[in-house]
Amino acid sequence: MPEEDEDEDDEEEDKAPPGKKARQTGTPRVWKKDYISHPPLPEYHHPVPEFLQQPHEFFMRMLPIELLEDMVYQTNLYAHQKDVSTTFSIDIHDLMVFTGIVLYMGVMRGPSIDDYWALDTRMPQITEYMSSKQFRQIRALLHFNNNENAKSSTDRFYKVRPLFSGITKQFLQVKATPTQSIDEVMVGYKGTMAGNLRQYIANKPDKFGYKLFCRASIDGFIHDIVMYQGATTFSSHPVDLCEDEDQQLISSKLVLVLAKTIQDLKNSTIYADNYFTSIQLVEFLRDKYQCRYVGTARPNRIGNPPLMSKKEMEKKSTPRGTLDYVSCNGVLAMCWKDNKQVTILSSDAGVEPLSTAKRWNKDTRKKVEIQCLAVIKEYNGKMGGIDKSDMLTHLYKTPMKSRRWYIRLYGYIIDLCTSNAWVLYKRDTIALLEKPMPLKDFRLKISTFARTYKNRPARMLCNTPEPFVLPRKGQRTSRPSDNLRYDYSKFHCPEFVNQRMTCKFCSTKDDIHRSRWICNVCKVALCLNNDRNCFQDFHAGPSSSSASTSASHAASPTSVTFSETLHQLLELCK
Repeated sequence: MPEEDEDEDDEEEDKAPPGKKARQTGTPRVWKKDYISHPPLPEYHHPVPEFLQQPHEFFMRMLPIELLEDMVYQTNLYAHQKDVSTTFSIDIHDLMVFTGIVLYMGVMRGPSIDDYWALDTRMPQITEYMSSKQFRQIRALLHFNNNENAKSSTDRFYKVRPLFSGITKQFLQVKATPTQSIDEVMVGYKGTMAGNLRQYIANKPDKFGYKLFCRASIDGFIHDIVMYQGATTFSSHPVDLCEDEDQQLISSKLVLVLAKTIQDLKNSTIYADNYFTSIQLVEFLRDKYQCRYVGTARPNRIGNPPLMSKKEMEKKSTPRGTLDYVSCNGVLAMCWKDNKQVTILSSDAGVEPLSTAKRWNKDTRKKVEIQCLAVIKEYNGKMGGIDKSDMLTHLYKTPMKSRRWYIRLYGYIIDLCTSNAWVLYKRDTIALLEKPMPLKDFRLKISTFARTYKNRPARMLCNTPEPFVLPRKGQRTSRPSDNLRYDYSKFHCPEFVNQRMTCKFCSTKDDIHRSRWICNVCKVALCLNNDRNCFQDFHAGPSSSSASTSASHAASPTSVTFSETLHQLLELCK
């Protein structure tokens, strides 16, 4: 119920971002004490499918294989840009297994990522398909766009824009129901690496995070997304606004951007809360697109209709259920007393038929019936599409904590594609008069398919024209043979390189040391600093060298000891 709806003085987070003031055009409004009446919208009937698809088929409709292949390319490209000599590379099979594992982790939550591979708490559903090291490597290098082009872009969500554009394209192909709700979604993120992209809303489950504005059907299927990033929100979004639309309030422009992607806008009704609603927006949608709108509104955005004042409405002498309404050119403005005053603008539902709602009475200590309008019932029943999607994505949340700010958005996309796929699956099962499986089982079946995905030839998609050579998978910089390693006649010399690489002498699995020095003969990285001289120790030879080997080196006129070689090198450096 909209009983807790408050004006702009009550909720700091409800304040719209600053923007241009909406201009009032046309003739002055003449408000009358009249009802409004509109013919009902055509009912939505989901087509009956010939057969019920598998859960992974619904999921792959939301997150297509082409988008995954592009992620594979961008991840390998980023690894190559970060370290030219890297041996890391993945294919579509690796990414599918990784996706299946994070889907499984969302259902079977562990205290930490290490626990899934730990001896006492290991889960074979994960450990049998990917090692802990490979999982961490993929998560550390996962990428969605080319970093080299980021500086020339004004899009602050550049790193994840291809991912959101790809899934939104798939979402828009699904037919929307006639009733659409628009609201904000918070993707939880408590880190500090995202700057002011991280927003704060006090009354959300995730109070800190990224703010997305979404449009959803009544059953919780999200069709379109706008990523809020301040001044560049609309310039970075693919939907353009005309001059008249650009004169609207910022919050109203968000509604217009999301509404313009509705396939049958003329036969649709949009529901939104008081963050978005204004009389200019309702009239604009009605006049230009013949689109209906219902939403709670703030008293200073409804065009000054002759309604009861807030002070009078909230007097103790005014009983709950008191209402007042006027209309102008098919737009209804009404106020209704619940716990507080509720103000609504509507170009669809009207006052009648009147009904009742039960409320707790403090004086009589029991529930009593109060008068309620039809538009209140309509708003309460059809506004919850975004909240339903938010609930579904939070049931089994993908654990994607990372210092990189955009990785949490990838986790949200996995959850959103899963919930959208489940809603679509549920529509089909209802049309076939079958009982749908729970979301948990649906998610686990997708995870099983992804973890057992068979490798297929992948098409190399790219957003950048620069080709690069992928390293052979599993290739490692091996140690040189002993004959080369201890051959001091070749004058082993340390050579400085730009990339830090793992020392081949002192590094262990639990204690890795990196160095920018390599041996110009052996071609391996070795520590050479104040704490460690692995370069000398690596070439010093085994302590148990045979006497014959030492004698042969001593007898050879061209052979010298490594100490002599290092001494010569130091003399040259002077």
